Amino acid sequence: MLGLDLGTTYSTAALVVNGKFHYAIDDRGEACIPSVVHFPRTGAPVVGAEADKLRVADPENTVWGIKRVIGRSLDSPQARRLQAGVVFKLVGHGADEVKVRVRTGDYAASEIAAILLRNLRERAQHRFGKSLTRAVVTVPVLTPRHVRDDMVRIGRMAGLEVLRVVAEPVAGALARGIAGAGDTGAPRLIFDFGGGTLDLTVVQHAANLVKVLATGGDDSLGGDDFDTQFSRYVANAVWGSHQLDVTRDAVLSDTIHRTCERVKRALSAAPSARYLIPEALGAKGRRWDIELPVTRQVMAPVWDELVGRAVDATRETIKASGIDPKSLSAVSLIGGTTFIPQVREAVSRAFGLPLDIENDPQTAVARGAAFLGAFPALIR
Repeated sequence: MLGLDLGTTYSTAALVVNGKFHYAIDDRGEACIPSVVHFPRTGAPVVGAEADKLRVADPENTVWGIKRVIGRSLDSPQARRLQAGVVFKLVGHGADEVKVRVRTGDYAASEIAAILLRNLRERAQHRFGKSLTRAVVTVPVLTPRHVRDDMVRIGRMAGLEVLRVVAEPVAGALARGIAGAGDTGAPRLIFDFGGGTLDLTVVQHAANLVKVLATGGDDSLGGDDFDTQFSRYVANAVWGSHQLDVTRDAVLSDTIHRTCERVKRALSAAPSARYLIPEALGAKGRRWDIELPVTRQVMAPVWDELVGRAVDATRETIKASGIDPKSLSAVSLIGGTTFIPQVREAVSRAFGLPLDIENDPQTAVARGAAFLGAFPALIR
C-alpha cells in the first residue's frame, strides 16, 4: 500500500516491500518530487522537476503551492496569501473551492492535487511493476474535517482508494521508530516543519498503540514563508542600491523567490552563500546583476519572527498535552524546514531536550504513512 505525502513544496510516495522502504523516484532518481504542475498548449500536464523548470519561462501556466488552498475559497486567508506570491491567477465564486486559471481552462485546487497524486501513483507502478490502487494519505495536523474528506475524493480522482487519512506528524512519529524496538515508551514531541505548515504532536507508544496526547502548530507557517521573507529582504536591498521596485515585475519576483529557496538550502549546509541573479535589473539601456553576500548571521533577524512563532506554537502544544516538558524523551525533527540551523538552535535552546534529527526529514512523513499501511493496527 502506498504512503503518500502531498507536500506544499515537494511530494513523496513510499512503499514497504519485504520489510524495507522504497520510493517512487523521478527521472533524476529523487524521491522528493516538486509539487508543481505545468499546463502546456497541447498535451497532458507536466509534473515535477520538468514543470518546475518552466516556472520562469511560463509562470502564468505553472502551478505550485496548491496544497495550501485545497478546500478553501477564494476569499480565504490561505488563497490571499498564495495569490500574493504567485503569477498564475486564482479564481472562485462564493464558498466554492478556489480554482486556478491557466491557458487550458480553470482547475479546482483538488483537481491539481489529483494530478500530483496520479503522477506519484504512476511513478510507483512503473518502479515496482504492479498496479497500486490503495493508499494512506497524510495531511497537516490542523486540517479541517472537510479537507480530510476532500483527500479521499482527490485519491479517487487519482485512481486510488484512500483507506486512511493520517496527520503528518503522527506518520512522522512512526518513521522515527516510536513503535520500534528501541522505543522507551516515554512521550515524544514530533516537530514537523514543512514547506507550507508547522505540525506538532506529542505522542507516546503504549499498549501496542501510538497515542496522540496533543496536537498543534501553525497552518500558515512553513518554508515558503522563510523564502517570502528572504525575498522581501532582497527587494529592499535592490531598492536601496538602485531605487528599482522589483515587486512590480511578477516574473522577476518569482525568480527572486526561487533563488531565495536555493540560497536558503545552501545556508543550511554552509555559514555563507552567494545570492546571484545575472542581469536581472535594467534601466536606460543598462543591466545589473542582483548579487548579495548572504550569511546565517545576516538572515537571523530576517527569519527571527518566523522562528519565534514556531517556538511559541511548540510551547502551546506541550502545554496542551498536560505533561511536564522534562518528561519528553526528545524532539523529533522532520520536514525540510528543520534543515535550517536557526530553527534547530531555537528549538534546542527553548526546550533543552535532545534533538532526534532525521537523516532524510523530507521523506519521513511518506515513510510513516507507508509503515501505517503495512501495520494499520498501530493507530486506531
